Amino acid sequence: LEISRRNEDTEFKVPLQRLSNVTAELQEGVMKTRMQPIGNAWQKLPRIVRDLSGELGKQIELEMHGADTELDRQVLERMLPPFEHILRNAVSHGIELPAEREARGKPATGRITLALRREGAEVIVQVSDDGAGMNLKAIRDKGLALGLIRAGQVLSDDDVMQLVLEPGFSTAGKVTQHSGRGVGMDVVADSVKKLGGALFIESKPGAGA
Repeated sequence: LEISRRNEDTEFKVPLQRLSNVTAELQEGVMKTRMQPIGNAWQKLPRIVRDLSGELGKQIELEMHGADTELDRQVLERMLPPFEHILRNAVSHGIELPAEREARGKPATGRITLALRREGAEVIVQVSDDGAGMNLKAIRDKGLALGLIRAGQVLSDDDVMQLVLEPGFSTAGKVTQHSGRGVGMDVVADSVKKLGGALFIESKPGAGA
């Protein structure tokens, strides 16, 4: 194409333009074969929630929206581990036990929602729960203990929540197979960043995250 632009009268102009069109069509065709509905990757998530909530004695419903949204297969494969980790966090840390929920005037069964949608060239993924929300005091205390912040340092709620993205951070009181191992949201944030994305956390006390 560059050759044809420099030489308007070249005999290669038409075949080069045709070659460019064929190449573009080939690229588009290859990309289409790589696209898969995210629902294919989500198939095992309900079982993860069901098994983990059963082990922890919790009642949880999982809702999924946007399962027919198509993404590149390789991106899907790389997205699944962060998805699973956030989901496990919501089950083990977010949703309260049935008795605790009822004492707070909530239904005994908690709800976790996975939603995916496209906005232009971007894909927005939201994982939300109607649990207890993030314990900002516990997060701040742990941040102090780990030396991530100084005593008396003033932080906004958003800044406090960002502490959970630090390596080795965990507010779990004891180590179990599900939490407290210090391998957590920092890995999720790193995975999202490698995919060219950004991670945002929102929380309301008693209403979920």
